[in-house]
Amino acid sequence: MFDVNHKNNTIGASYLVADILISFLLVTIIKTLHIDFSIFLILFFRYLFCLPLLIVYGVYSRGSKFLSIKNIRGLILRSCFGFIGLMMWFLAISEIDISLATALTQTMPIFITILSVFIAGEYVGFRRVVSVIIGFAGVLVLLLPLSPELNLWGVIYALLSSLFGALMFVYLRVIGRTDPAISTAIWYNSSGIIFAGVLAHYLDGFDVVLNTRDLSTFYLFITLGVLASFQQFCLAQSHMYSQASTLAPLQYLSIPLGVTIGILLFNEAITVKYIVGTAIIIASTYYIFIREQTKKTDI
Repeated sequence: MFDVNHKNNTIGASYLVADILISFLLVTIIKTLHIDFSIFLILFFRYLFCLPLLIVYGVYSRGSKFLSIKNIRGLILRSCFGFIGLMMWFLAISEIDISLATALTQTMPIFITILSVFIAGEYVGFRRVVSVIIGFAGVLVLLLPLSPELNLWGVIYALLSSLFGALMFVYLRVIGRTDPAISTAIWYNSSGIIFAGVLAHYLDGFDVVLNTRDLSTFYLFITLGVLASFQQFCLAQSHMYSQASTLAPLQYLSIPLGVTIGILLFNEAITVKYIVGTAIIIASTYYIFIREQTKKTDI
């Protein structure tokens, strides 16, 4: 039994590491494309070319019921929050350093803790309240004192990405009780095409013919969407093979990866306050996770 669990955890961890690596490859592509294209246009093609592989897998795994969903309300909320969260993430990495955006999005467990009180009516004890306060103190360490070079809008986008990402995960858990993840993903990405297409058309005057004449750029858009498909698959598979408690520490690999990519590819600078602020946020969020696991064990 031990060998089976150990093998499953290794597979789950491998999928999560792949998910993190793909996510930073996506970030690199997005920052490269943003030089010539708007975020809304990039978002549109990300959703468009992500969908085909998901549909193929959905038909393979569920047959004619690949679009069947029971919790319609939960799906709508998950799709809206997921779209806004991803849009905010795209906007954040277009405005601020990858390393800073990555560190700020580590606040997601803090937002989930706060939202669980209002959405799920969950009791949050004194220790977790203190952890939330400490986590936000880490954010202040990261940002203060404000410098003229700091793009405040980028910071706001990153924190909003974390907030709406937390809302998405809360409703994703709710939907997961009744509906398969692949069907939810297909509906979410389908709605994302519509939302992003409307924004790209009305805010950027997007024209399909004019914006896809350069084949090399078009191939890059396709790569973005296909990689997004694999990222979603790897994330889902990681949680299928391993428990959240096993995977949680690996999530923090995104910090050194973000720093490395930022330094090597985009000439970002890492300061002492970045290291200290990030360490505080990680400590706070990891403690929240440990308390959550302890509470589940006690129950």
